[in-house]
Amino acid sequence: MEVTRFMAPFLLLSILSTTFFSLLKAQNVSEPVLDDSGKAVQTGSNYYVLPVGRGNNGGLQVDSIRNQNILVVSQNTKSSIGGYLQFSPVDPKENTVRISTDMNVKFTSMIITYNLSTVWTINTDLIPQRYLVTLGGVEGNPGRETLSNWFKIDKYEDAYKFVYCPGVCETCRPFCGDIGILVEPNNKRVLFVGSDQPLKVKFQYTKSSITVTNNTSPPSPSASIPDKQPTGPFVKVVICMVISYLIKVM
Repeated sequence: MEVTRFMAPFLLLSILSTTFFSLLKAQNVSEPVLDDSGKAVQTGSNYYVLPVGRGNNGGLQVDSIRNQNILVVSQNTKSSIGGYLQFSPVDPKENTVRISTDMNVKFTSMIITYNLSTVWTINTDLIPQRYLVTLGGVEGNPGRETLSNWFKIDKYEDAYKFVYCPGVCETCRPFCGDIGILVEPNNKRVLFVGSDQPLKVKFQYTKSSITVTNNTSPPSPSASIPDKQPTGPFVKVVICMVISYLIKVM
């Protein structure tokens, strides 16, 4: 009886400690990003990024600017539907895309014919003192070497915005900022970091899984998909060989 009375406080303390740490862990889990139907955005699923608000039209696509061999992420000014994307959280075991959590972003609606990755990354060379969002990033491998490839989604008014402020390197001090639109002289609308007016977006799930070839390419690209060769001449040769063999046999 005395042993039971002696152990009771320790059992109670153990239960309270377990409950406390469970609650603390739950608080550290960010809420999910929701699509336009109210469902959580999932890893491995395809989503359109749709603009929200007046004067903010244009789905996301890729383009080239200033006659450079670098493809930038831009807005399609002629349509609210652009290419669809997938999001990959820094935790490979996480199936849900969450607020303010590092992730890779990549276009899955296209392949680039000269073997360029469709993963988003930050480029500071194309335009001096501008952090442009371009293609060519590396998926996964969080750390100093991949710092430019990590983005976040945050709430913005009644929708969302993209943010660049990677936390995958504890000793790094990256430039941080909201992602907005930089209008080029030719009126191409390019995504860049550090805008006072973030690009306000929402996400729309799509079942599309057809991969298409992007027609935008730099000078002298090396095609990664060979052209289909005609089969007509080959078939004729085979038929002639068969006929010759049959004549000899007869």
